[in-house]
Amino acid sequence: MTTQKWRTLSRVFLMLLMTVHLVSWYTMGIHAVGSIGIEALFSGLARGVLNAGFIFWMLVFVSAVLMGRAFCGWFCWFGGYLELVEWGIGDKLKIKIPKRILLYLGVIPFVSLGLKVYGAWLSSWIMKGFPAEFIFRLADVEPWGGQQTGISIIITLILYGPVLLFVFGQRAWCRYLCPIGALLKVFNGVKIGKVRLVNEECIGCGKCNRVCQMQVDVLGDLNTYGEVRDSNCIVCLKCTDECPTESIAFNLRRKDAFSLSADAASRAERSTLKRRKLSVFDVVIAMLWILLSVGMGLSGLNKNAPPQWAKATMTPGLLLIIYGLVWFGQRAWNKFTQ
Repeated sequence: MTTQKWRTLSRVFLMLLMTVHLVSWYTMGIHAVGSIGIEALFSGLARGVLNAGFIFWMLVFVSAVLMGRAFCGWFCWFGGYLELVEWGIGDKLKIKIPKRILLYLGVIPFVSLGLKVYGAWLSSWIMKGFPAEFIFRLADVEPWGGQQTGISIIITLILYGPVLLFVFGQRAWCRYLCPIGALLKVFNGVKIGKVRLVNEECIGCGKCNRVCQMQVDVLGDLNTYGEVRDSNCIVCLKCTDECPTESIAFNLRRKDAFSLSADAASRAERSTLKRRKLSVFDVVIAMLWILLSVGMGLSGLNKNAPPQWAKATMTPGLLLIIYGLVWFGQRAWNKFTQ
């Protein structure tokens, strides 16, 4: 069985567990284990409760130390949905996937993380004080909790899937907006397992770069470090599967030091220069998104209990609106100056 089939099975298995979880809670009345969402984790910490979310995310964090963002590539159900969308319509609609990484949009998920998670957790500790004790309560928060409605689910699936795919390319949510991805990036500097060069037969064909859905500069990292260090790597291992010379593999530790040949290194340099092109366009989009999002958070506009469908559109909707305005402004300016 290929690596990608194992990845598919891992996500199917997680979805089955989630289904059993919801059915046992809402249909069978078995309230033994509550929500495992990231909000449940930080909500529990704010109140001094170690719940099911705490157990689940501690396991995820341990996996992040060992294997980086493998959770994103192997177990995240929403990442699986995005890959399904890309497989289903990406080729058929001939969507042009942008090859250049929008570097400055990488700061956005950290802002999302702060606004969505850290803000409530840390402000609770600051305002109410550190909990005197922590207690275990696995069923602390119910799994669903009415967080989504039918219309908000439809909006989420369309906006975060096909729409972001068309505008920003593959796994746009994972690269530019996901706060959980930003949280797991924190472990990038200490992770043990990495995709590494395992021989000196690499020909610098760049196939590893072309198959990477996260647009990681695999070849550039291999040339510079002998391993992939980019925090966007989700250990999907498509690069190792597609390598024609089997020069790269995932290892928990480096056994031997290998480097690219002069010819392969030259090709890697050319590829890296193309991918690291700086753009004022990206800077403007990121800065406007951050300023508006932080402004809304500080003013409390997003805390006045908006309907679920509105919440579902806030993050991607704001980014798309800003992207459209900046794009239109750039086109108008270019036309005016010609």
